[in-house]
Amino acid sequence: MVRGRRRRNMGTIGTFKKDGGTYEGVIESITSAALPARIVPVQSKPNAEAPDYRVYRGKSEVGAAWRKKTRSGDRYLLVTLDDPAFAHPIQCRLTRVEEDYVLFWTRK
Repeated sequence: MVRGRRRRNMGTIGTFKKDGGTYEGVIESITSAALPARIVPVQSKPNAEAPDYRVYRGKSEVGAAWRKKTRSGDRYLLVTLDDPAFAHPIQCRLTRVEEDYVLFWTRK
């Protein structure tokens, strides 16, 4: 459940369901059509700083995600997405909202 104050300039760009350790859903925006997406756990991290998950949109790897906790202890994934059309990578947060997981992006 989303708690507390929402950050400014947040927009929903994806919805997911959790199936085992993998999140499956879609990512879409004004400039890109909805395509299936998966956030898949990394089986063997090479070091502690490496991502916990890889993000795939269709067949392409488009990002990475790290497990995080809020100050109040709520868990979420910090997701970085990149695309050749982006000026720079965008940061997102995958958060549980009721029965789904919602991917919010934030402009810094």
